[in-house]
Amino acid sequence: MRVKSETRRQGIVQAAATVFLERGYEAASMAEIAARAGGSKATLYSYFPSKEELFRVVMKTQAEHRMMKAFGSLSPCDDLEGTLQRFGEHYLSVILSQDLLIMRSIVMGEGPRSSMGRLFFQSGPAEGWGQLAAFLEGEMAAGRLRRAASWRAALHLINLLEADFLELFIAGGLAQPGARQIAESVEAAVQVYLRGYEAAPGGGRAALPDVA
Repeated sequence: MRVKSETRRQGIVQAAATVFLERGYEAASMAEIAARAGGSKATLYSYFPSKEELFRVVMKTQAEHRMMKAFGSLSPCDDLEGTLQRFGEHYLSVILSQDLLIMRSIVMGEGPRSSMGRLFFQSGPAEGWGQLAAFLEGEMAAGRLRRAASWRAALHLINLLEADFLELFIAGGLAQPGARQIAESVEAAVQVYLRGYEAAPGGGRAALPDVA
């Protein structure tokens, strides 16, 4: 009986990521992934029972590896604007990377035909946005942001950060932005965000309406 190893598993995940990025989800085959990983289909299926499960692990690995730095930059301090600026720059540099854009396009292409959307959300955004929501909740408690539903506040920030680039990138309508362009876009997004969420002068903490 063959003994499973983490090294072997990671090799399969890396090979699968390459094939998915090259072929897309539908055209990728377990046979090609096994060949790229240097093993048999039987070995591949002993680690991953289906292509969908393997793709889920690839998405989770890609997201965790890249998002750690972005969400790790969120720590309470008096310079909220600077913290959001740094976070936004890290976040955009990650989500606008070529491989993550391709992964996101694959998920969107699958649409309602599969559970890809749910798997993608659980593999990356759900956890990261949860960390962002917790950070914003702390800033609300400290009086630096108005009281509001923290999850919605996190989504508002994410959507402002993505507004300049994401949809056009997925459609192939933009060239890769440079660091300066990203920084300027983030600065504008943060300014708009703080106008809506920053606590009132003098320590006021009027709540924003929690509209469903």
